[in-house]
Amino acid sequence: MIRIAAAVAAICLGSIDAFAETPPCPQIRIIVPFSAGGASDLTARLVAEPLGNALKKAVVIENKVGATGNIGTAAVAKSTPDGCTIGVNVAAILSYKLIFNNLGYDPEKDLVPIAGVGKSPSLILTSASSSLNDLKDLVALSKEKGSLSYATAGLGLTPHLAVEELARVSGAKFDSVFYRGAPDFMGDLITGRITFGSTAAANSMPLVREGKLKALAVMQAERSPLAPNVVSSAEQGMSPLDGSSHFLLFAPSATPKATVATLSAEIKKIINDPAIQQRLHTLGFDPSPLGSSDETLAVIRKLGRDLEPIVKTLNLNAK
Repeated sequence: MIRIAAAVAAICLGSIDAFAETPPCPQIRIIVPFSAGGASDLTARLVAEPLGNALKKAVVIENKVGATGNIGTAAVAKSTPDGCTIGVNVAAILSYKLIFNNLGYDPEKDLVPIAGVGKSPSLILTSASSSLNDLKDLVALSKEKGSLSYATAGLGLTPHLAVEELARVSGAKFDSVFYRGAPDFMGDLITGRITFGSTAAANSMPLVREGKLKALAVMQAERSPLAPNVVSSAEQGMSPLDGSSHFLLFAPSATPKATVATLSAEIKKIINDPAIQQRLHTLGFDPSPLGSSDETLAVIRKLGRDLEPIVKTLNLNAK
């Protein structure tokens, strides 16, 4: 019995030691491919401290901005596959292959999803002082004055696709103005320097609550519990295309399965914490604790299939 107890103790200690070395580095780097303060950045910072505490490692955030998030994501894909460098991106990432010729990585072959963090609906926003009150006003203004400029964070992201699909089905004309991240265009929206913008609720809900921005619609079939007073695009008789952004964590594809499994399990625990879920709601996210790499990959592939015909119809490209 003593020998059995000693063996069990050794196995348990070995598991703890192995856990402490997964990933095998003193710190984990989370690369955020968009601006500081935006939704991607918020998701990374939300999990950084509790993940570091769980793995007994420092977790640092690095904002590596540009090319619709592809510069930072390429850096993740090309990093050493040991779990020491991971990155944030969205579930729509597979559609990038239809839009960009030179991504610098293959989102399906070079990245492995770790877990989901949160999903944030897309809002159509304008200045609080604007005379626009809904999507019908927006479409009518376009037909009266011609093409309207709008702000968004990147080509091919779901908030951008939702506006382009809205223009296609309504006959409106919109010109996209791409910013490095949603925080970079909030000032232009508030002051009315640009007619409207499209971004995840997590980028804008505090400004809507403060009365600095007006939400004309949530771009999906039904209203969102995160913004129950904002009428959905489908309710307004417009495009029901879901413009939500589903924020996920990724690692290089050759990362050991045991390391990915450890990270997945810990992040799921974090996102299932009631305090973290409340924080996500406050920031404008629905918690999305996808618990395994396979479960997360299934979400990505389904969204990729859903978006492919839309991307092809819109003929978007950055060739």
